[in-house]
Amino acid sequence: MQFRQWIPTISMVIILLVGGVYAYSQNFFQKDQTTPVEAQWISFTPDTVQKIQIKPLPEHQEATTPSGSSTLIVLEKNKDQWQMSLPASYPTNSYMIADWLTTLQAATVHNIVEEAPTDVTKYGIDPQQPNMVLTTSTGQQDRLYIGSKLPTDGYYYARLNEGAIIQLAQQTVTDLSATVFGFVDTTPIGWNDQDMTALSWTDSKDQSHWTVHHQANVEDPSQDHWTFNGHSITAEQASNLTDSIKNIPTDQLPQPASKQSSQSSVFTLKVTRTEQGHTVVDTYQGFQNADDPTSIWVTEPTHMWVYRLPSESIHQVIQSAQALSK
Repeated sequence: MQFRQWIPTISMVIILLVGGVYAYSQNFFQKDQTTPVEAQWISFTPDTVQKIQIKPLPEHQEATTPSGSSTLIVLEKNKDQWQMSLPASYPTNSYMIADWLTTLQAATVHNIVEEAPTDVTKYGIDPQQPNMVLTTSTGQQDRLYIGSKLPTDGYYYARLNEGAIIQLAQQTVTDLSATVFGFVDTTPIGWNDQDMTALSWTDSKDQSHWTVHHQANVEDPSQDHWTFNGHSITAEQASNLTDSIKNIPTDQLPQPASKQSSQSSVFTLKVTRTEQGHTVVDTYQGFQNADDPTSIWVTEPTHMWVYRLPSESIHQVIQSAQALSK
């Protein structure tokens, strides 16, 4: 009899246990484990950006920057082409500029520190000195500030215009901390092989000379005809040779050609190509200083800038050409 009076209680306990197990299996009592999506820091369309001004953080300035000064970088778009106006009119790498804008567009707010700050200097921010300024084609400007590091590693204080103080990931700050060299076109020699019709290389030291000619097949590029010094070569051989010439980067900023001292000529490269139906001949010249046999200075076709390239890379070009001569 005593057992029967406990039956309702036992039944209720069983029902509660079963219900609890079911609820747990359906995540009724579990916290949402999904990582919250961080908000975008700045909303803009990269294609509408007309001007970029960047003041690098002290720890990311160029090594050649004088102590106590900062290198202001100014990039401006002219007829859809990016140009650098400060610190000098160096040739730019449009792909690097596009990557930088994409990185900025992807920057997110990790946390809001202070919604309406009255004193931003305590966060290492100078309200008169934005680190980045974007100007769109409509004239709209956005000012972005990077402050000091948070006491905890991994984040910086940051601010957009007159908005809140936020936490910005250190990796984002690192990716946005551009240098002049990072935006410069580091390969002075370049062309599109499909547009090239002829290439000639003259070595000033031994007076050797070789040429490459290219007849393009518009309907089927795989049927293009290439020759080296008059005999046929494969498209792969031609590509290997032209790539060895084009893919030689410099490791420092180019210098004005007008400031180069007298040096002995090493080689002359002439590239004939078609551009919008017209024939264009680009001339590159290599010079060497007797005191520095490890480097060759190359002037690009406009003869405005000269680039320091490693002598070994130029020697490899000569070796590649000699291999085709055999």
